Amino acid sequence: MDRLEKIQLHLLKDYYKETALIEMDLYKARKLRMDNKCQRYFNSTPIRNAFARWMTYAVYVKRFYTITELTKELVTNRQTIVTMIADTEAEGWIEVIRNKKSTKMRGTNELVFRFEEYCQWRKAITKSYIGTLYNKLNDFDNLVNLELK
Repeated sequence: MDRLEKIQLHLLKDYYKETALIEMDLYKARKLRMDNKCQRYFNSTPIRNAFARWMTYAVYVKRFYTITELTKELVTNRQTIVTMIADTEAEGWIEVIRNKKSTKMRGTNELVFRFEEYCQWRKAITKSYIGTLYNKLNDFDNLVNLELK
């Protein structure tokens, strides 16, 4: 293994280690960040957490998801989606449009607000753990690629 490969391996290992720490903090956050009803609901199971992401994303891209789409996207069954729709619509976390042929939904402003709070927290831990390491690794990769051209 030459010197460049050793440096790259060292940077990658540090990056992997710090990424593991972020994942560990995310796990703990989903168990402990229960400051409000919205957090308690969406952090209670992985499928609910994922549902919140899809509903928030729908707002950002100005679209609605159908039950069929969510069943496929979240790799789950129809009843699970229907239950989450009922729960979250009742709390005002999603907007639902029903007609004879389909049911469509997306997040509300409150859900988006809660997600953006989470993103700010996530940004802080990401920066504190891997921001510098990611930049070093990226800079190293760019330098190596320049040398090879």
